[in-house]
Order: sequence, then structure tokens, then C-alpha cells
Amino acid sequence: MLGGGFVLIVYICLFTSIVRARIIKVENLVQQFESQFQNDPLKALQQSSTQKVVIQQGFNNDKGLDANCLTWDSEPVVSGWTQDSKDSDFFVDYYVPPSSKAIICTTPIFAGALTADADKPFSYEVYRTEYGLRVRVIIGVSEVRELCQMLALDGNCLNSFLQQQAIVRYKH
Repeated sequence: MLGGGFVLIVYICLFTSIVRARIIKVENLVQQFESQFQNDPLKALQQSSTQKVVIQQGFNNDKGLDANCLTWDSEPVVSGWTQDSKDSDFFVDYYVPPSSKAIICTTPIFAGALTADADKPFSYEVYRTEYGLRVRVIIGVSEVRELCQMLALDGNCLNSFLQQQAIVRYKH
């Protein structure tokens, strides 16, 4: 009985994204994108796929346990490793429909790591698409990839685990 409880606690801490790490202010981001090219609508259409806003903040605001992390929708698009040879970070892209409420949820263990490491801010990027926003959550764990490459001879050995560490959820 005690062993089962321990396994459940470990599972929740490592694999269940129940901690709200950030509230994404979708309306503010849309306004930011629109103001970037307000004077030139043609340029806005040409560059809409490359428009992005990078948000780097500490972990201390907006966090806490949130039941919406279990109930709201999530639509992952793609995940992988950045191409920076010096410090390759893991990322996960999510789609967020326009006029939605959106939050980023993390596992308790990842939330603790973000709080403990003040030198590495929690960051995400938001790109404008034709159909809404694409939110890229960046999980800076290049050290883990190097360890996987040494032990398992595969730099992608922890990808499925890392995908669970931070999830973007939305509600229409």
C-alpha cells in the first residue's frame, strides 16, 4: 500500500502537468502583432509567419495548482531540439486558437527546477499564424541530451518525457 502511494506521487511529480506556470495573454499578444506592422498591411501579410514575441520572465508570477491544467484542450504541433550547436534546447510548439484563454502548465518537478534556477528564466515564444497563435515552450535542458547521447547513443531518448514537462492548454 505504501509503495503504491509512493509510485503515484512520483508519477504525478514527473508526468502530470498540474502546476500553472504562466497565463498567456492572447489578446495582448494579438495587439502587439497588429501594432508591429500597423502602417504597412502588405508587409504584415508577407511577414506574418516570421512575426514573433519572445517572453522571458522569472517563474514567480502566475504560478500555482490549477484544475484547468487537467481539463482544458491542448494541441501540440511539433517538438524537437533547437539547432544551436553550443546550447541546444528542447522545445514544444502548440497551437492556440484566436480569442482563447491560454495557460502553460508544468509538472511539479519542472516547476521546482524553474524556481530553483534563477539564472535561467522561463521563456516561450509566440508566433502569429493564419489560424491563431503558435506558442513555443522552451525547455533548456541541453545537459540531459548530452547525457542521453553518451548513455543510450541517442540524443532523442528523453523526448517523450520532456514533452510532458510543459504543456500549453487553452479554452475557447
